[in-house]
Amino acid sequence: MSANLNRLKKRIETLEKWVDDNEAVAGPEGTLDTFNYLITRIKQADQMQAHLNQLQQYLQEYLNETESMDQWNEFIQTRERENAVQVPSPEEVSVQEEAEDGETVVEEDTEEQEAPKESEE
Repeated sequence: MSANLNRLKKRIETLEKWVDDNEAVAGPEGTLDTFNYLITRIKQADQMQAHLNQLQQYLQEYLNETESMDQWNEFIQTRERENAVQVPSPEEVSVQEEAEDGETVVEEDTEEQEAPKESEE
């Protein structure tokens, strides 16, 4: 019993030391630092988004002023065709063929089930 109590005391001391060492990271200071970091990153992301929106607006104005919109649309369509993923269409099978295939499988299953019965006799 005394050995268990000593081990428990050592574990508690280890945990208390770990909490003291990591209080700045996991305690109120760490939480505040985390929120400050996140707020800073959100502000940076908002600034980047605003800059991107401004560039898109400039591009739109340029295309309209130089009457290049038709060329731009043709360019985009060409790129989309080049980058399009070819998805194979499923092979169409008539309902009649499916029905015939189903009957064949049922007949084969019936024959296989009958064969072992004959060998058992």
